[in-house]
Amino acid sequence: MLWLDTLKSGPEGRRLPQDGRSPFQQDADRIVFSSAFRRMQDKTQVHPQPQSDYVRTRLTHSMEVASVGRSLGGQVARLLFRDGLASETAHRDLAADLGDIIAAACLAHDIGNPPFGHTGEQAIQTWFEAHREAAFAGELSADEQADFLLFEGNAQGFRILTRLQMDRNQGGMRLMDATLGAFTKYPCGALQRQGRAATYIGRKKHGYKQSEADVFAALAGRLALPVLDGAAGAWQRHPLAYLVEAADDICYRVIDVEDGVKLGRIGFSEAEEIFVAIIGTAMSDRYRTRSNDEKLSTLRSLSIGALIDASCRAFVDPANRFLDEKSLIDLTPQHAEAKRLKDLAMGRVYRWERTVTEELKGITMLHRLLDLFIAAMNAGPQHVTAQRLLSLVPHYEAGTSRYQRLLAVTDYISGMTDRYAKDTAERLREVVLPA
Repeated sequence: MLWLDTLKSGPEGRRLPQDGRSPFQQDADRIVFSSAFRRMQDKTQVHPQPQSDYVRTRLTHSMEVASVGRSLGGQVARLLFRDGLASETAHRDLAADLGDIIAAACLAHDIGNPPFGHTGEQAIQTWFEAHREAAFAGELSADEQADFLLFEGNAQGFRILTRLQMDRNQGGMRLMDATLGAFTKYPCGALQRQGRAATYIGRKKHGYKQSEADVFAALAGRLALPVLDGAAGAWQRHPLAYLVEAADDICYRVIDVEDGVKLGRIGFSEAEEIFVAIIGTAMSDRYRTRSNDEKLSTLRSLSIGALIDASCRAFVDPANRFLDEKSLIDLTPQHAEAKRLKDLAMGRVYRWERTVTEELKGITMLHRLLDLFIAAMNAGPQHVTAQRLLSLVPHYEAGTSRYQRLLAVTDYISGMTDRYAKDTAERLREVVLPA
């Protein structure tokens, strides 16, 4: 298995830890101690600015996904040893390494998401669609325009990991290649994505911006990722990306329904029926004596465990090796029940009136910020208010290309927490610039 031989490759000059940690544990530490990771504590997972402190944020979600990812990685290694697909002699540390790689990538999997969750992505996309002329002024290539018209948190995350955090000039966090490969669920640029109609799962979205196209191409070469259908700018996924995706799928499908029950949006018995079907075994007598809250925790735990086991078996099953149009969870015996969880959360939780109302407020805030900062960018150096406003944007350089200046603005706005975006939009409410 060729991908096993690329696990220990990393950026040139990467200094490996000398304190007993593996390089992948070091990757996880670099992610955890980054400011971008810390900001996820106040970024929407499902419920913008929730009134309940029970509801998960991007930060707690990412930590839970990493926990599931570590279990997936370790269990897959044991199955590879069992089936003779990996050698315990040649790959002595594989169980620990796979667990650490997947956990590190999972910690970062949402690190590029803007405030207000996927609604924030859509807000940025729709703003640029409506203001193409003011934003691009005929100076950007089609590829560069697509980075804004199709603004994508996954691509922003790759930019954060490889450029914006720690060392902008020397490769950002300088993570190991396998960690970045596992992180990148969509190894293509914006114009190579095919959206929901994609037959290959790795092209539903995109995973890098034009500003990091050379970085990703070099990474793909070191990881020996095959070019997809001979198309420049698109590659096949790294196999470990399927495990990161599975960890995320397992967590949000199970946990969003758990949150829905806690918030009173989903009935306990309705959720229980689906969870029991996923678990596939009769519940114990002890389970029946517990309160509904205790039962819900038990159901969540057992359901996650069952989906981990099934996803690992799907990953090592030779029959699934080239079924790239599906995620691992869709290849499990519980795929129908997992879809029921997703549909239940979609209908009862994501589209809850209060959630939608808060999302609409978030769209308004992000549009207001983009109105202001792009107008400042267009106002020119003679406009004092505009220059003062742009001084708030980290790494904004007036002499760079319009593409680079737009990146600086979107880096700044998409990096905001929900609360900071709201406060900044309010503080700047009375600032007026020419449209």
